[in-house]
Amino acid sequence: MYFVVSVVHKPEAESARSELQETFRSYLRNHPDHAEVVVHHGGPTLDDGAGNVTGLLLILEAPSAADAQAFLADSPYGKAEIFAESRIQPWDWFTGRPG
Repeated sequence: MYFVVSVVHKPEAESARSELQETFRSYLRNHPDHAEVVVHHGGPTLDDGAGNVTGLLLILEAPSAADAQAFLADSPYGKAEIFAESRIQPWDWFTGRPG
C-alpha cells in the first residue's frame, strides 16, 4: 500500500535538522529495521519566500499505516523530535507508478 507522508518541522529544531540531514537521507536509502518499507520519492518542503526548509514530503510503500508511522518515528529526525506534526495518508498512485 502506498502512503503520502507530510511533515512540518519545529522551527526551533532547525539546527538539529541541519546536523542530521545527511544521516536522515542515508536512512531513507538504507533502513534494515524497516525492510518492508520502500521510499519512492521524497524531499523537503520550503517556505514561500527565502526557500527555507519547513518540513518534508515522502511517498512510501509499506504494509500498513502503522509500519509507515514506525518507519518515520525510528528515523533520525523522528528520534530527535524534529517533527511539529506529521500526517500519513493512504494514497492511490495512478500516474507514473513504479513497476
